[in-house]
Amino acid sequence: MTFQRLSLVLLVLCLAAAGGATAQNENWQAYPAEEWPLPGGHFGQTRHSTLTQITTENVDRLRGAWVADLDRGEASRSALVMRNGLVFLQTGSSIRALDATTGEERWRHEAPIGRMNKGVALGAGLVFAGLNDSRLIALDQETGELAWEHLVGVDGQWGQWISSPSTYADGLVITGMANGDSYLRGRIAAVDARTGERRWTFEVVPEPGELGADSWPVDSDVWRFGGGGVWMTPTVDADLGMFYVGSGNAVPMWGGELRPGDNLFTSSVIALDLQTGEYRWHQQLVHHDMWEHDMATPLIVYDAMVEGETTRALAAMRTDGYLFMFDAKTGEPIFPIEERPVPQNSFLNTSPTQPFPVGADKVGQECVDPDMIPDGFRAGCYYDPIPPELPNMFIPYMTMRFAPMSYSPVTGYFYGMACVYPRWIKRPENGWFFTNTTVRAPGLTQHGLHVALDSRTNTLAWEHRVPYSDCNSSGAMTTASGLMFHTEPDGNLGAYDQRTGDLLWQFQTGQTGIFGSNGHGGGPVTTYQIDGVQYVALTMNRSVWAFRLDGTIGPRPAQEPPFTVFPHQGPVDATNSIELKRLTTQSNQNTGRNDEWHDPYGLTPMRASVARGATVTWTNPTDLTHTISARDGSWTTGPIAAGASGSVVIETAGEHEYVCTEHPWTIGQLVVE
Repeated sequence: MTFQRLSLVLLVLCLAAAGGATAQNENWQAYPAEEWPLPGGHFGQTRHSTLTQITTENVDRLRGAWVADLDRGEASRSALVMRNGLVFLQTGSSIRALDATTGEERWRHEAPIGRMNKGVALGAGLVFAGLNDSRLIALDQETGELAWEHLVGVDGQWGQWISSPSTYADGLVITGMANGDSYLRGRIAAVDARTGERRWTFEVVPEPGELGADSWPVDSDVWRFGGGGVWMTPTVDADLGMFYVGSGNAVPMWGGELRPGDNLFTSSVIALDLQTGEYRWHQQLVHHDMWEHDMATPLIVYDAMVEGETTRALAAMRTDGYLFMFDAKTGEPIFPIEERPVPQNSFLNTSPTQPFPVGADKVGQECVDPDMIPDGFRAGCYYDPIPPELPNMFIPYMTMRFAPMSYSPVTGYFYGMACVYPRWIKRPENGWFFTNTTVRAPGLTQHGLHVALDSRTNTLAWEHRVPYSDCNSSGAMTTASGLMFHTEPDGNLGAYDQRTGDLLWQFQTGQTGIFGSNGHGGGPVTTYQIDGVQYVALTMNRSVWAFRLDGTIGPRPAQEPPFTVFPHQGPVDATNSIELKRLTTQSNQNTGRNDEWHDPYGLTPMRASVARGATVTWTNPTDLTHTISARDGSWTTGPIAAGASGSVVIETAGEHEYVCTEHPWTIGQLVVE
């Protein structure tokens, strides 16, 4: 063999070896350590790190290592990912790479269209980001230059977007498409990571003749607008060659009368073949969903002991706070599931039963605590039907949703954050109507929960009440040293003991969550290690923070904390004339429908400002009688018959809340100056 040929052979072997090493390095099946390349840390999305430098004993020494302040308007709750010394994040209008040890910006990519702000994924030397027009783009990790872009959704359809970070696995980028209840079908797609070429798609709602199509009405095309949006990052098991997602609620969301049947594959856990997208198994966790019970908390793959043997398992948290655990390969329940009868309503085509894990503890309340809602409202429970004739129903709505859980093999516990804030559902007569049908009445109280669930028993190991609803928060991240990290909407990053949930350390970042009291804290917490130093990092509104032991940056002054009792919200109109009805319109490009809702219990405007001593008049265009009275009883219009008006003169300056005596869920505010 000549020297030249020998050199060529050696070069080819070296390149092959390097390629094999790269592929091996990107098989992120194991728990993460020095790097954090995917939003959940690794394929299984346990959000658990093997790092141990920061412990329960020394966490009180944790201080800021660096902080990068984003531009005004660039708020983010992006999950951070880290590889090769760079931290990557997504904001409202850019994708950025920061030096993981200093926070210095290395590059920034701007696009002409806005994007979601929940994070990116890494693989094949690229950064993968979803945009809010359902395009997936790939950027070079080192330079930020655009490598390719691909339309995941359907060209020309309105309201579709990629709502969560994608997953990179085995040369593919897998992403889900949400629809914002915009009368679309959810979609899962895979593209070639290096080229962006589409490999396969899976439509969540099946077409006629496909598996599951018989769970939709056969005499209607409502399935075309059926929902099932994908709001989470896919979870992967590379050893099994499978991946898993949870799907969103059925659409029309409240209109159960329009879509009799279980409505597969909405509100389900779906398992597909990684390379082909072919169906493997599913478990529908809410039949005929009419409560917006999206499966939106990321799924977790972990190792479970089943009959004395280690089994690859999949954990799925349902919105109402029940945890389901399945054999990841077959979909068979690890804990038995039973179908239990639920309240019925023939008009809404309610499912006679819903699935529940046998012997499991529930996170949060089954029914609304009447003390949490204003007078005059009805306190409902999970799975109560909400027909149009119940205009004043509060339901628990969402206990566990969006905030990512963590699983720690140190304790065998799942860690999660929950909301306890009821939601007022105003169901119009028109089942196609969605806009402005879920509201929070002034005076509603809320709080949150931090919980640990034992994977071996599906029961609560501990539960702690916290001031703010947490179902849209940063979720949990755990480490092998026994710590759990989480941010609150008031701007505090906390470190907790995994075994007890006790708070061990707290740091004020100086930012509140993006949406304050709605449970939005910072982005999910990440940890990584460079040159023997462990960092803990996160986004918090308009700042990106990284912490290390004996860091030099101290806490910032706290901002005004989010409210825990809902005030009057919305615009204040300068007028002394108020109509006892509210017109809401809804147009949808996908269905071609233009709908109106004349709410006879609404107000136009709901908040008004008047001068002290002015006469304020309420006009009643409905066929009901309304009596408008101050909440404190200081004044009243007396009964206002259909077609009539009533007036009062307000002499006292300040904010006056008033209600309708006959219909106390009609609530308004006068700002008297």
